[in-house]
Amino acid sequence: MKTIFKTLTVVILISFFSIQNFAQPAKGIKIGTNYTIYKNLNGVEYSPQPGFQFGYAWSTKLNESLALSIEGLFTQKSANVKYANEDYLVNIDEKRNAGYVSLPLGLNYCLSKAYFGGGYQFGYLLSGNLPVNEFDHALFLQAGYKIHFVDLVLKYAGSINKEVGGTLIGGGNYTGTGSNHQAKTFTPKANTFEFSLIFNLGPK
Repeated sequence: MKTIFKTLTVVILISFFSIQNFAQPAKGIKIGTNYTIYKNLNGVEYSPQPGFQFGYAWSTKLNESLALSIEGLFTQKSANVKYANEDYLVNIDEKRNAGYVSLPLGLNYCLSKAYFGGGYQFGYLLSGNLPVNEFDHALFLQAGYKIHFVDLVLKYAGSINKEVGGTLIGGGNYTGTGSNHQAKTFTPKANTFEFSLIFNLGPK
């Protein structure tokens, strides 16, 4: 996490001391694919499976080098889940999904045909059967390259919070308050890698 903050700080500082030809992130429809790597936790094994995201991206120029980007997305994350517990007669080996409304807010350093940035992303879980955060808070880094009316965007997002839960026993979140006094369990750390296209609907 310290490395991510240092990287963001360097990007912001460089932008204040440099002047480049400006190419802000596109405004338009965003679609893409993602892979989310979950940390194996609570006896649950996760194998990343392809997911997707789509929605709208918007940006505005702040100065000769900086642009603010705001997005509204539906993001589906997927993983194959393996979990076995003989005491509870549970044996799971299947693909599971989690559907989020995602709201990334980023600050971008812009070059002539590319931009680099990072920021904060909020996610709210709408549906799914993965044992993940209902309210997900993440930091992200991204890089975009402009080709005519399309932006090619690579993005990494890492969750920074965890919630009580994270087991598959009984299909719900176990809080450890039963008579056996087991310790609380928590949702796993999530690292998401995305590739997206933004089709520019703004000024060319």
